[in-house]
Amino acid sequence: MREIDELIESEISRPSVFIDESVLYPEYVPSNIRHRDQQFKQLARVFKPMLIKPGSVSAKVLLIGAVGTGKTVTAMAFGRAVTTAANKKGLSLHYAHINCSRSNNAASIFRDLKNQLGLPIPDRGLSVHEMISAILEVMEREDLYALVTLDEFDYFINASSPEDRYLVLRFYDVFKMSAKRLSFMYVVRGSPTHILSKLDSFTGSYLMKNVVTFDPYKASELYDILSDRVELAFYPGVVGEEVIDYIAHLTGYDTGGDGNARKALAILHAAGKLADKDMIEGRANRVTLDHVRAVVAQEYPALIDVLDTIHYLPLHELLVLKAIAIALTVSETDYVTTGEVEEIYRKLCLELGESPRGHTKVYMYIIDLRQRGIIMTKSSVKGKRGRSTYIGFGAVPLNVLIQRLDNVIRNKKLLR
Repeated sequence: MREIDELIESEISRPSVFIDESVLYPEYVPSNIRHRDQQFKQLARVFKPMLIKPGSVSAKVLLIGAVGTGKTVTAMAFGRAVTTAANKKGLSLHYAHINCSRSNNAASIFRDLKNQLGLPIPDRGLSVHEMISAILEVMEREDLYALVTLDEFDYFINASSPEDRYLVLRFYDVFKMSAKRLSFMYVVRGSPTHILSKLDSFTGSYLMKNVVTFDPYKASELYDILSDRVELAFYPGVVGEEVIDYIAHLTGYDTGGDGNARKALAILHAAGKLADKDMIEGRANRVTLDHVRAVVAQEYPALIDVLDTIHYLPLHELLVLKAIAIALTVSETDYVTTGEVEEIYRKLCLELGESPRGHTKVYMYIIDLRQRGIIMTKSSVKGKRGRSTYIGFGAVPLNVLIQRLDNVIRNKKLLR
């Protein structure tokens, strides 16, 4: 026990460039959202009736743009601000944020909603229509209102049935209530044309009534965003302006990048981790341009795109992904079989005290990971006999992926 205590103490007390690296995580919502004032004004105009004349209308808005353009963080910050404003007026308004890559059908969306609102409605024994009716009855009885963000809504559009899409998008056409207690923000990646191509004209035109567009960030805007986070995440003086400027120009839309703020922050975070390692070994005392260059050379941007997705995966799908990474590392081959993955997955479950899912469920996780573009699969591999599902991974360093997965899995376990 003493050795464990000493190990923990040495880890806690070791030198670091970070004060609080969590402010660099994708899920962090800063108190000041840079360069999105116009979007906040548009949202305020759309949802003004919700505060001025509660229940008169169910306001809906589409937030659309590429990955890392501030859609999610803007939605969450607006939800936080508008609920505060409503509560000051004596209106019991709540904010719910539902990720549709996890809740990808109408039943799971409204189950998640009633859980976030803390409504005393059972999870089982009710059809989706019965559950929604129960939600509306409780909200009516307790005079509650809710602003609901459906994040990664494009995933729902691709995965759901036409009936579920109609139910969610034309909610009050199905549930005809005098008081409209639910309003919605739909967050999607891509372009309006792309989203419209996935929907029938009737439902699509309904969704496009209020659209808030998020353009990719310019280098100067990313410089401001990075500077804010550096002040919170790092000790003073360990990240110079040259590092911030380099990352901003590397990722800025007007300087040849894709304008992805998440990518810029993840490169900064990864560079900080490299500086931490060098600090322990006595080779550095600050984050340098060489650390940033090393991050880019190691193809961290590919990992960053994966991290945008894995944060929202359920625990057991994360364990399957970790099992794939471990199997590929151990075998030192480009592809491994489903059987190899399942064997390691069961061991991981045992270590965490989790009951492993069955073969069919594991296979469904593998298919989902493939559809998300995280892994690759083949039905046959040269040099191996028989047909099976062979699983491979992209260019991301597997040891780095496993380390990041460990952090996400640990956080998932703590939140359960």
